[in-house]
Amino acid sequence: MKIKIFWQKNCPHCPEAKNLGKQLEKEREVQYFDVDTVDGLAEASYYDIASTPSIVVLDNNDNEIKIWRGKTPRLEEIREEAAI
Repeated sequence: MKIKIFWQKNCPHCPEAKNLGKQLEKEREVQYFDVDTVDGLAEASYYDIASTPSIVVLDNNDNEIKIWRGKTPRLEEIREEAAI
């Protein structure tokens, strides 16, 4: 199970999403993508992400389980979807 967090520097809600990621790092693999970089934008495009913050939960085969676009879910919501 993997969690991907998409953020950008001037996003007012992105620090909250990144803090959630830090809490989840103890339990799952968490990857961060700055959409202001070429690699981050490419990854965001793959998941059809156009706003930040966005969080993607993937299963062990990299299939999408849940995507939150343009908002930060509660920690409990992510844990429920990621079966933590």
